[in-house]
Amino acid sequence: LKYVEESKVIEFKMKNQDKLKDFSFQQHFYDSIGLEHFSLALSNDNRLEHLDLSENDLGPKNFSLLQKIFKVNTKIESLNIADCWIDGEQTDYLCTSLKRNNKLKYLYLRNCRIGDRGSQAVAKLIENNSNLIELEIFNCNITEAGGNEIGNALKTNFKIEKLSIGDNKLNIQDVEQIQQSVIFNTQYN
Repeated sequence: LKYVEESKVIEFKMKNQDKLKDFSFQQHFYDSIGLEHFSLALSNDNRLEHLDLSENDLGPKNFSLLQKIFKVNTKIESLNIADCWIDGEQTDYLCTSLKRNNKLKYLYLRNCRIGDRGSQAVAKLIENNSNLIELEIFNCNITEAGGNEIGNALKTNFKIEKLSIGDNKLNIQDVEQIQQSVIFNTQYN
């Protein structure tokens, strides 16, 4: 009961915070109750610019509770969900929401199990994206098919200057294409 009361207090404070822009909840969520309150508090405004949820072992089910935050907050510039263990389905939903965000510059998905479904969603997000400059999809269970999607998307993306895609199962041609695109963006931006 005490935890529920504390969560409601946090929710109330977050809702009534005038200058809310940055949130770091690295290693803070332990169950879905806290996530529900967090999601409720942040799903009613559009002030959030930086959100760090990294190193929370959320998994797909718990991460689904947070999806409404990304639909509403279209001014997020930096989103770190590294080590949250989300899957391809949740990444697909996330990227669909983030397409409406024209401020996103940094996206970190390191060590999530996004696989090829998630990498296809990321590829659709970065195609012709003129804001995203850093993307981390290191160790995300991406195979050759997903790597090919990312490589093709980078042919029309001229902004990404830093991309971490190592520790995935990519073929050498896609790795070379990705490297060339990032080098080009770094030299000409």
